[in-house]
Amino acid sequence: MLKRIIIAVLALALLFGGVIGFKLFKQAKIREYLANRDTPPVYLNATLARAETWQQRLDAIGSLRARQGIEIRSEVSGLIRKLHVGSRESVAAGDVLVELDDTVDRATLKSARVRLEKARTDFQRDSALFERSLISEEQFDNTRSEFENAQALVEETQGIIDKKTIRAPFAGTVGIHNLNEGQYLDQGDELLTLQALDTLYLDINLPENELERLHPGQRVEFTVPTHGDQVFTGTLRYVDVRVQSSTRNVLLRAEVDNREHALLPGMFAKASIVLDEASDVVTLPREAVAFSLYGETAYLLEAAGKGADGQARWVARRRPVQSGELRDGRLALTGIDAGAWVALDTQNRLLEGSPVVIANLDAIGTPAADDATEAEAAPQAAPDDNGTGQPLASDDTPATSDAAPEQP
Repeated sequence: MLKRIIIAVLALALLFGGVIGFKLFKQAKIREYLANRDTPPVYLNATLARAETWQQRLDAIGSLRARQGIEIRSEVSGLIRKLHVGSRESVAAGDVLVELDDTVDRATLKSARVRLEKARTDFQRDSALFERSLISEEQFDNTRSEFENAQALVEETQGIIDKKTIRAPFAGTVGIHNLNEGQYLDQGDELLTLQALDTLYLDINLPENELERLHPGQRVEFTVPTHGDQVFTGTLRYVDVRVQSSTRNVLLRAEVDNREHALLPGMFAKASIVLDEASDVVTLPREAVAFSLYGETAYLLEAAGKGADGQARWVARRRPVQSGELRDGRLALTGIDAGAWVALDTQNRLLEGSPVVIANLDAIGTPAADDATEAEAAPQAAPDDNGTGQPLASDDTPATSDAAPEQP
């Protein structure tokens, strides 16, 4: 009985040992296969890091305002007899905007003119009598005073009538208003707003230590949230004659052509003043740089010969970069040399050492390396003078038939 049990135990041990051994052998073969298998390449577009010369800029925020803009208020009280303009209408200088009822004032003016004529006649008569010493000086003074008072009454009444016809002091566009004919207005009530929109001012504040770099005539470029990335331009016209003591900033004012009325007073603007100085930078398209909580990176592409399918192969190398100013979709940055090939898209699918096939290689017009030896001679595989492993700039590229030329 014991012998049978021992045989059964040994048989089970051999059975389980065989199963476990087979699984371990299978897993080892799978690992060996995966280790020796070629990783499928990632197909993507690439671009060249470009050396450019950029004019230096000073970035600031500002606010747009009308060159001429006012709130028109009533100088006299009265009922609105006729409303000549609606909201958002354009008017010329001198156009009638609002007429107040002046019926009573015109009657008063008529009476004042009659009184003036009588006072003038009395004054002319008494002047002649006074010259002949036929009346006293006191009587002549009273007559002259009556005449002058009558003149003043006519002028005052005429002035009130004139103020009841409200005209545009300059050409512009009327804002939204809530006026209605028959509405009563008190003296000082706001009637409407008038803005000259053809030319606007952009007011900018900058620290006082930048004053030496600023002067009238410099170009100003800016964007407003309403129009997204559309860039508007203006010309710096005025630099204030004082520095604000509370902020140590100086006020700048640029003039902006706005004949299409795309901009409105009060809009917030992000502005850049183009300075006279220039600087050399290396740039990449914005989409070639990946932004994350761990920093900014780009994937450098190094030539690696050809694959089994005959296509040129490249290897992705992750490089930390530091980006600066963004202009026209390109970022100025450090960490990449000019002339380097960089992955342009699908960065989420790239890892350090990933094989790559450049889909737009023919479009860019750069020949690929034919084999590993030629790949080592290509600028993408050659380390720079500092031994960083980054490609050489286009100016330092060795003269080989397969070196990548600069982008035209």
